[in-house]
Amino acid sequence: MSYVSDSLGPGETIVHEATIHWVVYVWPLVAVIVALPVAWGFWPWGGLALAAAVLWLAVAWFLSRTTELAVTSRKVVAKWGFIARSTIEQRLEKVDSVAVDQTFLGRVLDFGNVTVHGTGINATPIKMIADPLAFRRKVEQAIEARRDVG
Repeated sequence: MSYVSDSLGPGETIVHEATIHWVVYVWPLVAVIVALPVAWGFWPWGGLALAAAVLWLAVAWFLSRTTELAVTSRKVVAKWGFIARSTIEQRLEKVDSVAVDQTFLGRVLDFGNVTVHGTGINATPIKMIADPLAFRRKVEQAIEARRDVG
C-alpha cells in the first residue's frame, strides 16, 4: 500500500497522482554508455567507473520509485524515501499559491519543479515532476472544489 493511500482520512479521495519525469535517467544512462567502452579498455579502473555509473542509475530508479506526489480532496502530499522518509502534507485551505519553474528543455519535454507556498510549511520545491502544469491545475481545482463544499 502506498503512503498517500495510507494517509487518507475518512471521506478523502485521491484527485491526482504525479510522477518523477523520465529525464532523471538521462545522465546516469549517458554515464553507463560512456563507461562501457572505458571499462573494456582500461580495466580495472574502467570497471570502477562502470560500477559507479550503474550505481547512479540504480539510485535514480530507486528515488523515482519511492517518490509519491498526490493531490487529494483535502491536501497536497509529497513523500520521498523508503526507510528514511521525508513528507510534506499541506492542507488545501492553507495553500497560498503553486509555482511552476520550467527550463526551455523542461517546457519541450514537459517536466519542471513545482513549489507549493502556504501557511505552516516552508516552500519546498518538488523537483523534476512530469507534467507540472497539470499538477498545479489539479491543486487549484481541488482548492476550488473544497471552497464550493465548505
